[in-house]
Amino acid sequence: MCKHCHTSKDTESHSHSHSHDHKHCHSHNHSHHHENESCGSGSACGCSHHHHEKEEHANFFTTYAKELLTGLLLVGGLILSHFIPSQLWWIYYIAAVLPVGLPILKEMFESWREGSVMNEFTLMVAATVGAFLIGEYPEGVAVLLFYSFGEKMEDTASEDVKKRIKSLLGRLPETARLKEDENLRTVNPSDLKIGDIIMVNPGERIPVDAILTGNRDIDFDTSAITGESVPRTFHPGDELSSGMIPVNRAVELRTSRLFSDSSMTRVMKMIEEAQESKSPTENMLRRITRWYTPVVFTAALLLFFIPWIIAGAQGVSFEWMKWLRRSLIFLVCSCPCALVVSIPLSYFASLGNASRRGLLFKGSKFVDAMRDVKTVMLDKTGTLTTGKFHVSAVSSDGKDEKVIAFAAALDRESAHPLAIAIVEYAKEKNLNDVEATDVETVSHGMSAIIDGKICLVGSRSLMRSHDIALPDTTSDASEICVAYDGEYLGSIYLLDTVKPEAREAIARLHELGVESVEILSGDHEAAVSRVMKEVGADAFHASLLPEDKQRIINERRENTSGKVAFVGDGINDAPAIAASDVGVAMGTLGTDLAMESSDVVIAGDNLTKLPEAISLGRKVRRVVTENVTFAMGVKALVMTLGAFGIASLWAAVFADTGVTLITILWTLIRLRK
Repeated sequence: MCKHCHTSKDTESHSHSHSHDHKHCHSHNHSHHHENESCGSGSACGCSHHHHEKEEHANFFTTYAKELLTGLLLVGGLILSHFIPSQLWWIYYIAAVLPVGLPILKEMFESWREGSVMNEFTLMVAATVGAFLIGEYPEGVAVLLFYSFGEKMEDTASEDVKKRIKSLLGRLPETARLKEDENLRTVNPSDLKIGDIIMVNPGERIPVDAILTGNRDIDFDTSAITGESVPRTFHPGDELSSGMIPVNRAVELRTSRLFSDSSMTRVMKMIEEAQESKSPTENMLRRITRWYTPVVFTAALLLFFIPWIIAGAQGVSFEWMKWLRRSLIFLVCSCPCALVVSIPLSYFASLGNASRRGLLFKGSKFVDAMRDVKTVMLDKTGTLTTGKFHVSAVSSDGKDEKVIAFAAALDRESAHPLAIAIVEYAKEKNLNDVEATDVETVSHGMSAIIDGKICLVGSRSLMRSHDIALPDTTSDASEICVAYDGEYLGSIYLLDTVKPEAREAIARLHELGVESVEILSGDHEAAVSRVMKEVGADAFHASLLPEDKQRIINERRENTSGKVAFVGDGINDAPAIAASDVGVAMGTLGTDLAMESSDVVIAGDNLTKLPEAISLGRKVRRVVTENVTFAMGVKALVMTLGAFGIASLWAAVFADTGVTLITILWTLIRLRK
């Protein structure tokens, strides 16, 4: 079990064992495919279910064949030795231990060649040899039998978590139906190009990210991406993520990303990378195990040799068998398998649990970091609010149409939610006839040339930077000012809706002990203040540029004892996400840049997943603490009893493998919910 902590060769061995498991899985899938064919379409014979059970049983016997053989020989030897006393039973028990012993011997010699002598293999083999030397043959067999069995159990538990993650995400379709003129052609999803038209039937997964076409609203099962079980309604023009499933009718879609860049492909890649990233707790454990085994090996030798030296100095006979037994008990019991297995498994299982909830951690170290978050800083638009604005008012001196037309001319070049709302409003009013040239994004807005003169569209800060006089305003809506040829024309006011779950999410953050929840926004003060009061945040910072958000976060990190998390969804949030201790990207996918710079991705736009992430981080720590306390407590007790001759070698085997299996089961049960 503990072999993963010692040498690179050990890691190769582990990978090799997993490759065998994958072969079993492949075989199973192949058989399952044929069984369905034999049943026929729509068959209700149920043979698929029974065949699946047979496959599982076959895989169990194949995986544990050596352990089962050694176990049967051990039980048979224990029974027969009561009826047939003999001095030659050691030959029988050597034969019994070979099925599980030979692979462990091979691992031991390979690790020796890699330069790692004092490791778990050496420890277990030494304990078995010692047990045979003192005539405790069944105990010697049991040491390697339960060690080997526990190692397989660890692999099985890890594979179980992997399978649950994969079944959660589902498999992307291996084919896609490409529409060409009025014909459909089956192609590989990786061959699709951006802009291709594809058809997806009800119950099938979308193969690549795409835009819904047509003129009907469609319900989709988004559970593979967001973790939400309730279908979600999408409208024509909405972008859909790969992995989503149309619920009630076939849909026509226009692809918006290549297969390699699509949501599910990236999610699966993130989970694979997360499994490789170690938490500080795991890394500390790896450092400890480098010297732990040599130390306990030395302690076990001292437990044997010190009494021998003392007995020699006092001129009394030395009971070498008694002290060898005690040192063997100490040796077997001290094995750190329970810790080496249960701690990484706790983080591994938490990644699967988080994925099921629509929380994608980019590494187990961020599960640890999320546990210690004391300050949460939130972007406003798209994070606390829906991000879908509507024009609520236009203020000008009789120039409303000109203000709207000029603003729309510049905003057509922007992807900002405010700009999109203004452009849509201009379309409704048929005010799209103004052409702008030399359009460029500037601080707090946009600049362009219209009819040879400079037009500015943006916040009050932009206007002030150009010395343009503005009237006072008392509105708490988002304000977009328009100036032309150095003069103020008017303002467009837009309102954004606060997400219904935002207040609940912030209340739960406070319940979890988060000391400060603050809003960072580029919007003006009145609008941000309104949202702060509505959601129950502690403070706000308005009219911020991306570099301002980054600066505030750096200041909080320097002056706060706990971790600082920032939650955002836009391109301008990427610097703040990267600067925080834990960067969280919001939205079904957020922007590419926000996702790439984040440490945690909340699939979907449900802010209540943020306190869930903190709760999960703390739950993992509790499980790790429980496992460490239990394992160390049992080991300390048995080691002490063994040193005084009270505990047997069987008790030592339980303190090693038995405790390991208990911690594995406890981890899977506690983190399955």
